[in-house]
Amino acid sequence: MSTVEFETGPAEPAEAQAVADAVTALLRELRGDPSHTIPGLGAAVDEAIAGKDGSGVLVARDGERRVVGVLGYTTQTALRLAAPYRHVQELWVAPELRSRGVAALLLEALDARCAADGVRRVEVCLPAEQFPSYPRTLAFYERSGFRVIGPRVIKDLS
Repeated sequence: MSTVEFETGPAEPAEAQAVADAVTALLRELRGDPSHTIPGLGAAVDEAIAGKDGSGVLVARDGERRVVGVLGYTTQTALRLAAPYRHVQELWVAPELRSRGVAALLLEALDARCAADGVRRVEVCLPAEQFPSYPRTLAFYERSGFRVIGPRVIKDLS
């Protein structure tokens, strides 16, 4: 297998469609629904790329500058921390490049951005335990320095 070089950095406005496609692919995989769509995704991607409200998008690019990985994050302030923290909202890697270190590079880029911004914690939600790749996903995050703190619950208000 040949070594493929990847670069990471903030998503550029011209990459908005590639980011939206990646987020759609991620949610289709997580939901097991190949027709899932996300109303308003384009505008949300544009705002995240622009850094609105502490959000951001990091991408991994291959040697031809194609987007092959996406990490979307938000920044919140938690009273329990008395400080801001970052939350990984989405982490997607092109299926043919998984287990090649792309996701780890994206997390390293986020860590560097956090260090530059004085952010000292990163959190992420895992997919449901029933998700076929859950054990692999959990192991990846644990190898990346994350620890399990318990399940997260959500309530949709729509």
